[in-house]
Formats: sequence, C-alpha cells, structure tokens
Amino acid sequence: MPLAIGLALSPFAITTGIVLLLGDRGRLKTAFFALGWLLAICAIAAVALVIVESAAAVDDEATEAGVDIVQLLIAALFLVLALVAWTKRPRGEEPAKSKLLDRLDGLSIFGALGIGVAQGLLVIKNLPLALGAGARFGEAGLTGSTAVVALAVFSVVASLGVLVPLGFAVVAGPRLAPALGATRTWIEANMTAITIVILLILGGYFLGQGVGILG
Repeated sequence: MPLAIGLALSPFAITTGIVLLLGDRGRLKTAFFALGWLLAICAIAAVALVIVESAAAVDDEATEAGVDIVQLLIAALFLVLALVAWTKRPRGEEPAKSKLLDRLDGLSIFGALGIGVAQGLLVIKNLPLALGAGARFGEAGLTGSTAVVALAVFSVVASLGVLVPLGFAVVAGPRLAPALGATRTWIEANMTAITIVILLILGGYFLGQGVGILG
C-alpha cells in the first residue's frame, strides 16, 4: 500500500486530472485519463511480478537478496531526485506553469487515454514504484487469481489521486469547479515542495525495506 499511495500522490497526475475535469466533457476525459494511468501502472507491476516469480522458482534466496538490492537502489534514486529537486526549487519567483497543462483542454477522449498511459510509464518515480510493488508480489509467490486481484487493488489505489476528484465531480457536478480550480492553483504553486516530501518519504521507505540484505 505505501507504494500505491506514493503513486496516487503524484502532483502532476492529480493536476492533469483536475485540468481535464474543468474542461469540456471533463468527467469523461478524466475517466479515460485514469484508465490509461491505471493500465500503465498495472502493466509495469505485472512485468515485475512475472520476472521475480520466475526467478524465485529457480533460486528463492538469491531472488530475495536481488529484490533487497533493487530496493536499496530505488531508495538511492529517490533520495538523489529529492536532492536535485531541492537544488532546483524556485527561490522567491513565481513558479513556472506547465505548458502541457495549458494544452489539455484541446485533448480528445482518446488523447486523454494516451496521456494517462504516457504519464503512467514516463513519470520518473512511477517505474521504480510499480516495479517495486510487482517484485514484492512475485517475492510473496502470488499466482493466478490472487495475483490478478493484488495487481488490480494496487492499480486502483495507485490511481486514487485521479479517481477521487473524479468521484466528487460526478456527485457534486459544476458546484465543485471553484474547489477544483483552487486545488489546481495550490498544487501548481507547491508542486516542488510536494514532490520533495514524497521523494524523501519513498526513499526512506525503500531504504528500510532494503536494509535486510545488510543484516
């Protein structure tokens, strides 16, 4: 669950979903964006699950050690990314707005689906998080329907950052627009700080998971 929550708390994905919600046919486009994101995350985790499960069938002890090493590498990656984000943080000036976000209004429904897949695959923290989850599933020996359910639950939780605003929008309708607009403004203004905090938390999590190999 920590890995799924780390994926769900993706500032750029949340902001993308909100921007889509505020546009024409917003709820439908956001649903397709969430679907693309969910499928991309599920596919990455499934690949890791299959690889680790196959390796564990050959040498379980070596596979466990390999997973620990990968988790230490991921921890190092996230901590380095947090340091880079800190050094490049805005210092007093107005944060630059993403040109991509400004272009979202003209997206088609299938364009929103494609953006969801692209963000799921290309956002730098998504790959290690989804791979880490899939590796843990494979290490646990999940197979068949159990593996499918685990991947499905993980992918849905990882998509909550987009699905929750969508759910509120379906229930509240146009009344939610001012709150969504305010949320978008706040996230854009604080995206660097949010990203640094998330990276530090995830780096600490993977460090704690991987230290077993040092024992």
